[in-house]
Amino acid sequence: FQNISTQSWYPPSVGGSSSHPSTPSSSGASPHQRASDHPQPSSRGQPSPAEAAGIIARLRDKSVDELQRLLKDKESYNAFFNSLDQVKTQNNLRDELRKETLQLARENLEKEQRISELRNQVQYYLPLKL
Repeated sequence: FQNISTQSWYPPSVGGSSSHPSTPSSSGASPHQRASDHPQPSSRGQPSPAEAAGIIARLRDKSVDELQRLLKDKESYNAFFNSLDQVKTQNNLRDELRKETLQLARENLEKEQRISELRNQVQYYLPLKL
């Protein structure tokens, strides 16, 4: 497989060597996330040895043609990548966080009018007490 060229759309960790070392992104955990709800495989965002073995086993089950298709065809690669349990878990977590963020934003918007009323009351009564 060394003679197979990769497309530029592959991440450096998949597409081949890079002059820059691959580092995980520093997207901190949400304060609303409980560790027991979503156990993380490792602190660096890399799969555990058992998870990596599962991914390798899935790749070993593929024929040479299928592996070449993964390297050459973006849609095939994306389909395989998105079928991985770790990716599904992260996508589900992202979707949950997005829903929670939207819900919090809606709740804050609903409170905005009341906050404005209270602010006006404070501005009205504050000079009277001085």
